[in-house]
Amino acid sequence: MTAHPPGPRDRDPDEPEDRHESLPDDQQVDDATWSSFVDNIQWHTSTAPDVSAEEIDDVLEDDWTPPDPGPVGWRTSSPSLVMGLIGALGGLLAVLVMTVFLRPVPGWAVLIAVTVTVASAAVLFSHLPARRDPFSDGREV
Repeated sequence: MTAHPPGPRDRDPDEPEDRHESLPDDQQVDDATWSSFVDNIQWHTSTAPDVSAEEIDDVLEDDWTPPDPGPVGWRTSSPSLVMGLIGALGGLLAVLVMTVFLRPVPGWAVLIAVTVTVASAAVLFSHLPARRDPFSDGREV
């Protein structure tokens, strides 16, 4: 048996249909106080300010140009980050080439390639952010 809210079918047939709950006289609010209370309620259905479309257009038509973002790329990043990336990718490529094309490879060459790859990956991990903003949604550039 599932619970459901009381409806017309659950009503006692002997009970009058027009039933109101009333408060004791000392807890009732007079009409003037109730009207002043209700008149002061303001419903905000939007977070948008009360600004007309013409005012928004006037603000957006300014001669604003975004600031120069500055140089972006491998030339402006730290040298250890660039060397870590080159070492990790180069070490993986060296291990792949030695495995596929150069079958009789000396053990010291494989050991050096794997060591360079692991050390470069450690350098890349050291460049990850150590602290995260607790109010961030996770997106960072």
